[in-house]
Amino acid sequence: MRRFLASIFLSIWAVVPAQAQVDETPAAILVLDASGSMWGQIDGVNKIVIAREVIGEMLQDLPSSQALGLTVYGHRTRGDCADIETLIEPGLDTRDAIATAVNAINPRGRTPMTASVVEAARALRHTENAATVILVSDGIETCEADPCAIAAELEAAGVGFTAHVIGFDVEDPEARAQMQCIADNTGGQFLTADNAEELAEALEQVAVAPAPMTTPVTLRAVVEPDMSAPVSPLEWSIFDADGNPVQGATQAPGLTLALLPGTYRAQVLRMAQGTEHGTSFTVEEGVEQTVTVALPFIPPPSFEVTFTARIGGEAGPIITDPVLWDIRPLPENVAETEEGNELVFDLEGGSYTANAYWTVQEVSEEVQFVVVDAARTVTVVFEEPPLIASLIAPETAVAGSTIEVGWTGPDMDGDYIGIGLASETGGNTWRNYTYTEDGSLLGLLVPPEPGDYLIGYFLGDGRERIAVAPLTVTPVEITLTAPETATAGDTIEIGWSGPDYEGDYVGIGRADASGGNLWENYTYTRDGNPLDLLVPPTPGSYLISYFLSQDRTQMVSVPIEVTDVQVSITAPPEAVAGSSIEIGWTGPDYDNDYIGIGPVDASGGDLWQNYTYTRDGSPMDLLVPPEPGEYLISYFIGQDREIMAQVPITVTELQVGITAPDSAVAGSTIEIGWTGPDYQNDYIGIGRADARGGDQWENYTYTRDGAPLDLLVPTTPGAYVITYFLGQDREVMAQVPITVTPLQSELTAPATAIAGEMIEIGWVGPDYGNDYIGIGPSGASGGDLWQNYTYTRDGNPLRLLMPPTGGDYVITYFLGQDRDPLASATISVSPVAATLTAPAQAPAGGTLEVGWTGPDYQNDYIGIGRAGATGGAQWEEYVYTRNGNPMIIDVPDEPGAYVLRYFLGQDRVVIAEHPLVVQ
Repeated sequence: MRRFLASIFLSIWAVVPAQAQVDETPAAILVLDASGSMWGQIDGVNKIVIAREVIGEMLQDLPSSQALGLTVYGHRTRGDCADIETLIEPGLDTRDAIATAVNAINPRGRTPMTASVVEAARALRHTENAATVILVSDGIETCEADPCAIAAELEAAGVGFTAHVIGFDVEDPEARAQMQCIADNTGGQFLTADNAEELAEALEQVAVAPAPMTTPVTLRAVVEPDMSAPVSPLEWSIFDADGNPVQGATQAPGLTLALLPGTYRAQVLRMAQGTEHGTSFTVEEGVEQTVTVALPFIPPPSFEVTFTARIGGEAGPIITDPVLWDIRPLPENVAETEEGNELVFDLEGGSYTANAYWTVQEVSEEVQFVVVDAARTVTVVFEEPPLIASLIAPETAVAGSTIEVGWTGPDMDGDYIGIGLASETGGNTWRNYTYTEDGSLLGLLVPPEPGDYLIGYFLGDGRERIAVAPLTVTPVEITLTAPETATAGDTIEIGWSGPDYEGDYVGIGRADASGGNLWENYTYTRDGNPLDLLVPPTPGSYLISYFLSQDRTQMVSVPIEVTDVQVSITAPPEAVAGSSIEIGWTGPDYDNDYIGIGPVDASGGDLWQNYTYTRDGSPMDLLVPPEPGEYLISYFIGQDREIMAQVPITVTELQVGITAPDSAVAGSTIEIGWTGPDYQNDYIGIGRADARGGDQWENYTYTRDGAPLDLLVPTTPGAYVITYFLGQDREVMAQVPITVTPLQSELTAPATAIAGEMIEIGWVGPDYGNDYIGIGPSGASGGDLWQNYTYTRDGNPLRLLMPPTGGDYVITYFLGQDRDPLASATISVSPVAATLTAPAQAPAGGTLEVGWTGPDYQNDYIGIGRAGATGGAQWEEYVYTRNGNPMIIDVPDEPGAYVLRYFLGQDRVVIAEHPLVVQ
């Protein structure tokens, strides 16, 4: 009997569809007949007792994964067709509960067999899940139901509903027919057993019932419209009718699967394109088939390919000549032959061949390449072609001339056309050159020496000469006409004939000179013919030469003797320092010649301290230096400052004296007596005893103002020196010390005041010219030390205007000289108050009456301006407060937000505001 129920469950699992097994074992309910007929006996044992025993043994062998429930009918009341009860809902771990329930059943009622199957199907939620009902019954339907019809309805409505029926000791043909119909209409099995042995045999037969057969199904994909096989990778997924996966994601061109009968859906992912496609199909047992998924044609992606032709390597220079391209296989968007460099095309993935034809060189190169999944550059590399050049030039040319040369060639960076002696090699193969970048017709400078030359085309890279043209250079005809002798420093006239090339010049230099000393003086030939040439100042043998500007080549020379020039000076043997003396002289009086005086041991630029040009006449005045000592008076030629004559002179000391008080009050003016030369711009100054340079005088007075003279004393007390300065070089000639004593000063002022008012200040001080009393913020410096001020010359006491803004201030006595402060007093200035009375709104372009309170200082006014305005824009219309209270003021024409403001006349400070909307 144990094998009986175990076999039933084995037979149940044998017929469960494969796809359902993927997720979980389907739930089942045992429907047990507990009608009164179950008290019948088989071999002397009640059928209900047999059932209890068999079910108990079966529960012990039940797999733990099997969900099982129990429905019973006819177990509670007699004659009741509704006596159907699901005692145990389907679930795991229900063995003990079911065994207990079965053992407690006492049969007594009718046989509502059909309704009990419906109740079991409901408990299993057969419309949502696969469900199996096992009906064990011993009799016919006794409650007027149609077992066949109901079974068909359950099969149609269920997801996977199956009812297996066991006829236990059933002999009635009609009862057997009902049980057979229930099993057939739900895909289940109908089994009979008349006794325990037959029941065991029947259940053995059920246990080995064959499982449903799988059927091979081939799945493939094709691309429309030509139904060709896809070339891109595919990923297949197969689902059953409920959407449960039967075959997980599998990368393959196609699949062949063994599937149970049923409805399925094949889903295909085109991995390269990222699109999904699918189709549904039905599998019938034993019917092999091929399922085809049609994929729409998707144009393959294209990628940007850049074609470039270069010389020598992939990083070499790009070819600028025309390049013809052939791409094979030929893309639809590319012409048979394309011209350009670089070219850009969109190509589909694949293998290609690019042939590039370099038209100028008449050569071609080919490269194979592939396009995969990204943009790329295809570079065709050509070998560097031999460089070719040609030259067009005259056969002969005059030395030093400029000839025109025509050329053809590569014209690469740094290429040049050069000329050099035919016999030279290496770097000497060019002496003059011109870059090809300057044009195809070039001016080339011919060397100055006659001979056989080669004109060459040179590459800038490596200086290789790739083309030559011969040139014979003929001598240039040059002559000079000049006197045989000349006086040193004189200007002579030179006649000449020659090429007069740009920059050519005629120069004069020592006969034995070389290099840059071949000329001491020169004149450009462009200045005319004849031309003037300055003779050097030193007598001797010289050469006058014609120089080509090219390499300063000496072409023709004539000799000349330079003779000494006669110069004399007449001067006194001595002179007082700083005086002006009269000098007589004879000499050439060349342009910029001068007579100077300097120390006897001086050299270079110190040979003269003072000088006078000879053009000023003879005799002339010469200023003597201020320091006593031995000096030389010299005649200097303007050319090279050459000394032509000298006479000695002794400079004697100058007598100077100063008379001044020993002390003076700071800032005062004192009287100074003095004796001295009173040279032009001599002055007497006062400065700190330890001062140097320009600080040796803070105040000064010119001696030309008389003796005695007035001198302003500095404002800072201390030790000072009064000094006599020569106007020449500001030389110190005499000094006397003086002590500057402090000034006495004090201020009398109130401790507080109102902003903008006028207060009275008493003061004690020197009242020097332009002394003043000012007020400024506490902590201020420089020009901010005073905002308002009044001169002390205006009287004592005097009136001082307070600043318009409240705060802590300092009242200070300032000396007019240097604005030095002498005395100060602090004062606290409180803000001045004002109010405005006016409506909040006013019509644009009208007038407004305004009442006010305030200080009514001079030039105070009330104005209307835009809200947020600054500076002069704070008022567009205004009226002075002196015009009365209340006042009438014009309203601006433009509507908007405005502010009515009270302005102090001093600095236009705002001390009251009233908002106003102009409508």
